[in-house]
Amino acid sequence: MDRLASEKETAQAQLASVEVQLWVAKQKADKRAQLNEELQAQLNSAMVERDALDSECEAVKAQMRTTSGDAEEMVAQYKADVEASEARLKATVEYVKRLSRRETHEEIHARVFDLFVEIKDVKRLEVEAKKLAEPEDEEGSDEPEDEEDPDGSGDEVGSGEEQR
Repeated sequence: MDRLASEKETAQAQLASVEVQLWVAKQKADKRAQLNEELQAQLNSAMVERDALDSECEAVKAQMRTTSGDAEEMVAQYKADVEASEARLKATVEYVKRLSRRETHEEIHARVFDLFVEIKDVKRLEVEAKKLAEPEDEEGSDEPEDEEDPDGSGDEVGSGEEQR
Protein backbone atom coordinates (compact mmCIF):
# COMPACT_ATOMS: atom_id res chain seq x y z
CA MET A 1 0.00 0.00 0.00
CA ASP A 2 2.79 2.27 0.91
CA ARG A 3 4.27 1.71 -2.34
CA LEU A 4 1.00 2.40 -3.98
CA ALA A 5 0.49 5.53 -1.93
CA SER A 6 4.00 6.61 -2.78
CA GLU A 7 3.38 5.96 -6.45
CA LYS A 8 0.10 7.80 -6.13
CA GLU A 9 1.87 10.79 -4.58
CA THR A 10 4.56 10.62 -7.20
CA ALA A 11 1.94 10.43 -9.91
CA GLN A 12 0.08 13.35 -8.34
CA ALA A 13 3.29 15.35 -8.09
CA GLN A 14 4.08 14.52 -11.67
CA LEU A 15 0.52 15.39 -12.61
CA ALA A 16 0.81 18.69 -10.75
CA SER A 17 4.14 19.32 -12.43
CA VAL A 18 2.65 18.49 -15.83
CA GLU A 19 -0.34 20.70 -15.04
CA VAL A 20 2.00 23.56 -14.14
CA GLN A 21 3.99 22.95 -17.32
CA LEU A 22 0.74 22.75 -19.25
CA TRP A 23 -0.48 25.94 -17.63
CA VAL A 24 2.85 27.69 -18.43
CA ALA A 25 2.72 26.38 -22.01
CA LYS A 26 -0.89 27.52 -22.25
CA GLN A 27 0.10 30.97 -20.99
CA LYS A 28 2.95 31.11 -23.50
CA ALA A 29 0.61 29.94 -26.27
CA ASP A 30 -1.95 32.57 -25.27
CA LYS A 31 0.73 35.27 -25.30
CA ARG A 32 1.93 34.04 -28.67
CA ALA A 33 -1.65 33.91 -29.99
CA GLN A 34 -2.26 37.43 -28.69
CA LEU A 35 1.04 38.63 -30.23
CA ASN A 36 0.10 36.82 -33.46
CA GLU A 37 -3.31 38.54 -33.45
CA GLU A 38 -1.68 41.95 -32.86
CA LEU A 39 0.81 41.32 -35.65
CA GLN A 40 -2.01 40.13 -37.92
CA ALA A 41 -3.98 43.29 -37.08
CA GLN A 42 -0.91 45.45 -37.82
CA LEU A 43 -0.36 43.54 -41.07
CA ASN A 44 -4.01 44.06 -42.07
CA SER A 45 -3.77 47.74 -41.14
CA ALA A 46 -0.56 48.10 -43.19
CA MET A 47 -2.20 46.35 -46.15
CA VAL A 48 -5.26 48.61 -45.94
CA GLU A 49 -2.97 51.63 -45.71
CA ARG A 50 -0.94 50.37 -48.67
CA ASP A 51 -4.12 49.89 -50.71
CA ALA A 52 -5.26 53.40 -49.78
CA LEU A 53 -1.86 54.78 -50.78
CA ASP A 54 -2.01 52.84 -54.06
CA SER A 55 -5.41 54.30 -54.91
CA GLU A 56 -4.24 57.77 -53.85
CA CYS A 57 -1.14 57.34 -56.01
CA GLU A 58 -3.30 56.38 -58.99
CA ALA A 59 -5.54 59.40 -58.37
CA VAL A 60 -2.47 61.67 -58.21
CA LYS A 61 -1.10 60.13 -61.42
CA ALA A 62 -4.43 60.72 -63.17
CA GLN A 63 -4.52 64.28 -61.87
CA MET A 64 -0.94 64.80 -63.05
CA ARG A 65 -1.86 63.58 -66.52
CA THR A 66 -4.83 65.96 -66.56
CA THR A 67 -2.78 68.82 -65.14
CA SER A 68 0.01 68.12 -67.60
CA GLY A 69 -2.47 68.29 -70.47
CA ASP A 70 -3.95 71.50 -69.07
CA ALA A 71 -0.46 72.96 -68.62
CA GLU A 72 0.42 72.09 -72.21
CA GLU A 73 -2.79 73.77 -73.38
CA MET A 74 -1.99 76.85 -71.28
CA VAL A 75 1.54 76.99 -72.67
CA ALA A 76 0.21 76.71 -76.22
CA GLN A 77 -2.34 79.46 -75.49
CA TYR A 78 0.34 81.67 -73.94
CA LYS A 79 2.56 81.13 -76.98
CA ALA A 80 -0.31 82.08 -79.27
CA ASP A 81 -1.02 85.15 -77.13
CA VAL A 82 2.66 86.14 -77.23
CA GLU A 83 2.76 85.75 -81.00
CA ALA A 84 -0.40 87.85 -81.35
CA SER A 85 1.05 90.48 -79.01
CA GLU A 86 4.29 90.53 -80.97
CA ALA A 87 2.33 90.98 -84.20
CA ARG A 88 0.34 93.85 -82.65
CA LEU A 89 3.57 95.35 -81.34
CA LYS A 90 5.20 95.15 -84.78
CA ALA A 91 2.15 96.79 -86.35
CA THR A 92 2.19 99.49 -83.68
CA VAL A 93 5.92 100.08 -84.20
CA GLU A 94 5.39 100.34 -87.95
CA TYR A 95 2.50 102.75 -87.40
CA VAL A 96 4.58 104.89 -85.06
CA LYS A 97 7.45 104.92 -87.57
CA ARG A 98 5.12 106.05 -90.33
CA LEU A 99 3.53 108.63 -88.08
CA SER A 100 6.96 109.93 -87.12
CA ARG A 101 7.99 110.11 -90.77
CA ARG A 102 4.79 111.96 -91.60
CA GLU A 103 5.35 114.42 -88.78
CA THR A 104 8.95 114.87 -89.94
CA HIS A 105 7.76 115.49 -93.50
CA GLU A 106 5.20 117.97 -92.26
CA GLU A 107 7.83 119.78 -90.21
CA ILE A 108 10.16 119.90 -93.21
CA HIS A 109 7.32 121.18 -95.37
CA ALA A 110 6.51 123.85 -92.79
CA ARG A 111 10.17 124.90 -92.67
CA VAL A 112 10.34 125.05 -96.47
CA PHE A 113 7.18 127.13 -96.47
CA ASP A 114 8.73 129.42 -93.85
CA LEU A 115 11.87 129.67 -95.98
CA PHE A 116 9.80 130.60 -99.04
CA VAL A 117 8.11 133.33 -97.02
CA GLU A 118 11.49 134.55 -95.79
CA ILE A 119 12.91 134.49 -99.34
CA LYS A 120 9.88 136.40 -100.57
CA ASP A 121 10.34 138.98 -97.80
CA VAL A 122 14.08 139.30 -98.53
CA LYS A 123 13.41 139.78 -102.27
CA ARG A 124 10.80 142.39 -101.50
CA LEU A 125 13.23 144.16 -99.18
CA GLU A 126 15.93 143.97 -101.89
CA VAL A 127 13.59 145.57 -104.38
CA GLU A 128 12.72 148.29 -101.91
CA ALA A 129 16.42 148.81 -101.11
CA LYS A 130 17.20 149.12 -104.84
CA LYS A 131 14.44 151.64 -105.27
CA LEU A 132 15.79 153.68 -102.40
CA ALA A 133 19.39 153.35 -103.57
CA GLU A 134 18.70 154.31 -107.20
CA PRO A 135 17.29 157.65 -108.11
CA GLU A 136 13.90 157.36 -109.63
CA ASP A 137 13.72 157.91 -113.33
CA GLU A 138 10.80 159.75 -114.57
CA GLU A 139 10.22 157.15 -117.16
CA GLY A 140 10.09 154.39 -114.52
CA SER A 141 12.31 151.57 -113.69
CA ASP A 142 12.84 148.32 -115.51
CA GLU A 143 12.01 146.30 -112.37
CA PRO A 144 8.56 144.91 -112.03
CA GLU A 145 6.59 146.62 -109.33
CA ASP A 146 4.85 143.49 -108.16
CA GLU A 147 6.15 143.61 -104.60
CA GLU A 148 4.22 140.67 -103.31
CA ASP A 149 5.64 138.11 -105.75
CA PRO A 150 8.76 139.42 -107.49
CA ASP A 151 10.01 135.99 -108.62
CA GLY A 152 6.68 134.30 -109.24
CA SER A 153 7.33 131.67 -106.56
CA GLY A 154 4.28 132.58 -104.50
CA ASP A 155 2.12 130.22 -106.54
CA GLU A 156 4.32 127.27 -105.63
CA VAL A 157 4.19 128.13 -101.95
CA GLY A 158 0.46 128.43 -101.94
CA SER A 159 0.04 125.21 -103.83
CA GLY A 160 2.45 123.48 -101.44
CA GLU A 161 0.37 124.55 -98.45
CA GLU A 162 -2.78 123.21 -100.07
CA GLN A 163 -1.13 119.83 -100.70
CA ARG A 164 -0.98 119.06 -97.01
